[in-house]
Amino acid sequence: MTASAPLPEPEPAAQPQEDSATSTPSDTAVPAAVSGKLRTRNERMAWAENLRREFTANVSHEMKTPLQVISGYAELMANGLVPPEDMRKFAGLIYEEAQAMRALINDVLVLSHLDETAPGAETRLPVAVAEAIEQAVHRLETPAREAGVTVTVQAQPVEVLGNATLLEQMIYNLVENAIRYNQEGGTVRVTLTAEDDEAVLRVADTGAGIPLEAQEKIFERFYRLDKSRSKETGGTGLGLAIVKHAALYHGGEVSLESEEGRGTTFTVRLPLA
Repeated sequence: MTASAPLPEPEPAAQPQEDSATSTPSDTAVPAAVSGKLRTRNERMAWAENLRREFTANVSHEMKTPLQVISGYAELMANGLVPPEDMRKFAGLIYEEAQAMRALINDVLVLSHLDETAPGAETRLPVAVAEAIEQAVHRLETPAREAGVTVTVQAQPVEVLGNATLLEQMIYNLVENAIRYNQEGGTVRVTLTAEDDEAVLRVADTGAGIPLEAQEKIFERFYRLDKSRSKETGGTGLGLAIVKHAALYHGGEVSLESEEGRGTTFTVRLPLA
């Protein structure tokens, strides 16, 4: 009987090699996706920070002028350099500049609140938009009469979910602008209708209109189409920015149609309650 040859020793099992070349796509895709999200987030934060800095600089600049006027007139009065017969005039100028500063501060506070309030963060209640229109137009009766502008209102009884004070401010700003930049003997037509599932507010004026190249900028903060006219008629340069952000706050949008020499129509669309 012959002896059989010894069986060969089994080879050790091959150990898996840690090689980047054999990594699955998900191993590299996840870090790349995370990196992309972080980069996008950082870009948004940088954009927001630049916006805040620009806004702060603009606010400081806008407040500087009325403060200088108030300080200058007050100094003249304190030093006895104003004749008694002119005291009332100087006091009136100080009052006007103080009111301009007050309006600016109020608009800044409204915008700051809108910037810091996340969508859905506040409880929203049904608001009768027609009543908000009536209140806003009533507050503007004197400016309209002084400007020789007629304001008409046609409003259907519709409701939206939102903030009554903010809605009235939005409407007030639109109608005030339509009066301020109108012509003597002109008209402002305010209409409110329900179209499908939206409340549609339109404010149309017979003013000079807005050039096409300026229509995209008109909602920017502190943008003024005619700076000399704005200084003459008042205004903070924040009114339409508030309109835009108030519409967004209520889940809506604002748009405009304008033709130079034919007037402007602003349209706000908000979801019905």
